[in-house]
Amino acid sequence: MHYDTAIIGAGAAGMMCAAHAGGRVLVVDHARAPGEKIRISGGGRCNFTNLHCTPEAFISANPHFAKSALARYTQWDFIDLVDRYGIAWHEKTLGQLFCDGSAKQIVAMLRGMMQQAGADLRLGATASGFAKQDGCFNFSLQDADGNSEITADRLVVATGGKSIPKMGATGLAYDIAARFGLAVTPTRAGLVPFTFTDGRFAPLSGVALPARAMANGTAFDEAILFTHRGLSGPASLQISSYWEEGDALSLDLDPAGTLLEALRTQR
Repeated sequence: MHYDTAIIGAGAAGMMCAAHAGGRVLVVDHARAPGEKIRISGGGRCNFTNLHCTPEAFISANPHFAKSALARYTQWDFIDLVDRYGIAWHEKTLGQLFCDGSAKQIVAMLRGMMQQAGADLRLGATASGFAKQDGCFNFSLQDADGNSEITADRLVVATGGKSIPKMGATGLAYDIAARFGLAVTPTRAGLVPFTFTDGRFAPLSGVALPARAMANGTAFDEAILFTHRGLSGPASLQISSYWEEGDALSLDLDPAGTLLEALRTQR
C-alpha cells in the first residue's frame, strides 16, 4: 500500500504533522490510543505551550536549530488554534499555559484535525524493517488486520524518546536514524527528578517551597518539592537538563533574600 507520507508516532508532533502534510497520509502507533503523553501531561491538564517560547529556551548543540521552526509557527499560532476549538486555558507560572479542563481536549482537537485531513490512523500497530529503495521508503506493518508492506514518498519519525518506558516509549527513532546513517546525539535523562539512594530528604517528603536550582552556570527560580526519593518540582526538573552525572547541584532555599527578616519577624 502506498502513501504520500508515512508518520511513525501518533503523539502531538505526529498528529500535527498528519493534519498538515497533505495528500494520502498514514499514521502508525503501537499504543491503543493517540496522544497518551498529552493526556497525562500537566497533571492531566496539558501544559500545551509557553508564552515565552523562543529559540533561546531550547537546548541544542546548534543554537540556531529551532529558529526556522519557531519563526514559521509560534506559540501564538497554537494559542489561536486552541481558542478556535473553544478550549479554555489559563496561565499558571512563568508563562506556562494549561487547559482549564482536561488534556483530553487537546487530544480530541488534534485527532479531529487529523481526521479532517483524511489521515489513516493505525493503532496497536508495529512498524519494522525500514528501508529506502528507488526513491521510496518502505517498511512492514503488523496490526489487527494482519501484515502489510507499506511504501511512502516521505517518512516522518515522530516517536519521541525513551521518556516514559512504562507507557511504551522506546528507542525506535534512534534505531531508524542509525539505519539511514544519521548521526545520533548521545542520550541522557532530562526534565527528571533527582533521586538519592541514602534517603537524605525523606524526613522532608511533601514539603515544597520556592528555590533556586543551579548547575553548570544555569539557574532556575521555581518551586522544588522534597520527596521520599529525592528532589522534584519544576526547578529540579528544569535544571536536570543542564546537569550531568558527577556535576555539582546547588540549591538556594532563600533566593529572594528574605529569610533573615522572616526569622526576625517570627522571633
